[in-house]
Amino acid sequence: MPEGSGNLRRQLRSVRAAAAAGIVYAICSSVALTILLASPAVSAPQAEVREYYGRAQAGDQAVLAINLMLVSVVGFLWFMAVIRHHIGIDEPKLFGTVFFGGGLLYAGLLLVGTAALAAPAVLVGVGGQVADPGAAAMARSVGIVILAGFATRVQALFLSATSTLGLRTGTLPRWSVVVSYIIGLVLFLDITFTQPSIYLFPAWVALVSIVLIFRPPRRD
Repeated sequence: MPEGSGNLRRQLRSVRAAAAAGIVYAICSSVALTILLASPAVSAPQAEVREYYGRAQAGDQAVLAINLMLVSVVGFLWFMAVIRHHIGIDEPKLFGTVFFGGGLLYAGLLLVGTAALAAPAVLVGVGGQVADPGAAAMARSVGIVILAGFATRVQALFLSATSTLGLRTGTLPRWSVVVSYIIGLVLFLDITFTQPSIYLFPAWVALVSIVLIFRPPRRD
């Protein structure tokens, strides 16, 4: 077998393995958010808040969610790298900058929002202290604002930049570009702070990752 053909096959295997990191991000982030959002709502009575954070497993669940989110962020960064690898040297600088900056900003917001949601449970489980219901509600409010308010708008920005890059360079099929624009518009216009919208972006990343696994990168 020619050496060039062998190098190409190794490159495709490495790209597909890295693209699978997007699926890892989607799964880990969704599980972590499910764990963190299972705690009492912001409007929950103080008695319910005390009962929840008084459970022995509350701290363990928060630590698990934090570690899952860290793994998901690493997977998301690999997902960004795979997209840039598929685009090649023809990346439009304007949209490439928005794509890169938006992705890093989203990763930071994801970590900060996770920290805010997990802080009360970590205080109880790791610090051995009693969570104040008012402070717990405040921390959860900050986390929800970050994840369902700020992060979703950055997701919409990242989606639009990725879709435009995929359309201009032929990296993504047209049907996936159309779906990406629709999801981005939904995320940008969503002002309900509802939990289902938080899972839209991980689902999109998983979809694009599957597309990239079976779509070879451009030869240039």
